[in-house]
Amino acid sequence: MNKLQQYSYHLVTAATPLPLVIRKSGILKLWLLSVTRKRVYLLAGILLLFFAVSPVSQSLVNIGYPKEEKTLKNTLSGMFNPKARKAAQALRDTRYQQLVFIFWSLGLSVATIVLLLDLPAAVKKGEQKARKLLQQSQSIQSTNPELANTLANTAYRLMLKPVPPDDITKTVAIAQTKKIIRYIGENNRYRIEKPLGSGGAGIVYLAFDTLLERQVALKELFEELARDKEHSDRFRVEAKALAALNHPHILPIYDFLQENGHFWLVMELLSGGSLTDKINQSSALSITEIIKITIGVASGLGYAHQKGFIHRDIKPENILFADDETYRITDFGIAKHSASSVKTQHGIIMGSPGYMSPEQAAGGEIDYRSDIYSLGVTLYQMLTGRLPFEGDTASVMAQHITQTPASPSELNPDISDELGAILLKMLQKKPQHRFQSTDDLIKSLEGLKLT
Repeated sequence: MNKLQQYSYHLVTAATPLPLVIRKSGILKLWLLSVTRKRVYLLAGILLLFFAVSPVSQSLVNIGYPKEEKTLKNTLSGMFNPKARKAAQALRDTRYQQLVFIFWSLGLSVATIVLLLDLPAAVKKGEQKARKLLQQSQSIQSTNPELANTLANTAYRLMLKPVPPDDITKTVAIAQTKKIIRYIGENNRYRIEKPLGSGGAGIVYLAFDTLLERQVALKELFEELARDKEHSDRFRVEAKALAALNHPHILPIYDFLQENGHFWLVMELLSGGSLTDKINQSSALSITEIIKITIGVASGLGYAHQKGFIHRDIKPENILFADDETYRITDFGIAKHSASSVKTQHGIIMGSPGYMSPEQAAGGEIDYRSDIYSLGVTLYQMLTGRLPFEGDTASVMAQHITQTPASPSELNPDISDELGAILLKMLQKKPQHRFQSTDDLIKSLEGLKLT
């Protein structure tokens, strides 16, 4: 890689998280208001440009287009030809404006590049501050749950990840259980018992349905997202459509509640752990089990795709198991529905960085093939025990766009050439080079000869 390619790579890596940083007020302030030596030089350069651009441009125009005529013939010609004199002055003015535009364009381009290259440092600084706030939140949890919740939400705004990390959301969950009423729903139908964890858009609680006398999972939209009209509208509109999804590998929704500015989904309770737990267990999943799980998830995704849904956050954490080892796709909290009037702003990145498709990481338009890529990353992790791309958030997102993953068979010799080819096809950078539907993927997996 030559120096130009290296510089371009660093610039792309720095700029990749920009759309998400704009949505994170804490990081945005850190980035724009931080004082560094480069920023001081940059400010001095802009001030110099402000005062120098006009006289320098005028001097260059005077050199190229002298104001005073040098010959008697030209002087006399100008005296008796006012149109020529006006045309000459107009040309001088045009050249002056062009030079000013060029100087300012170059100066602002340099300023933009300097700011973009400072972005990773701001992200890292935000993560460090978030960790400190989280520690403070945990230390005062038992004595001041209100302040603990405020500190945890502030920490979330300082984290680049679109989905708050587990340690923050668990703190928020504990604090919120001390704030909210213990019963929700008509006639206090649902009794909240304890927080279970977090998903892509909210906190999940263990609750008891007092009417049907059964345990359920109760998911609340994050308080910060509930105050945002786009997210609350998405949660409300698409929850109704999601309730119509009836597939053995998709978590069913029982009810939708809206009370006092809070939004809730009532879902089937699954207590068998997540696919992440299966991957992390000492006894690795067999190739046969991995293919079976992948086919089941692909089947559920295909059904959702037919109903107009794109999940946008397929990963092991969002595949949950029941006690009987059946499994469901969960967390449609950031799903996109083709018939929904709630549209995601262009350039806004949604999903989990480690599992994003290249078009998703770039903030571009996505379709059903993006879910196939994310399922490919999940399959890669099941087969090899690691993600195809690792590093900090910005680096991982850039690698999804520009880098080719290591061959899975090099990490696990039990992977056949046929299975490796299927996996690498799922992970193609361009959507048109991947499987064009989950049906095609399922047929390829079912056609494998397993020993």
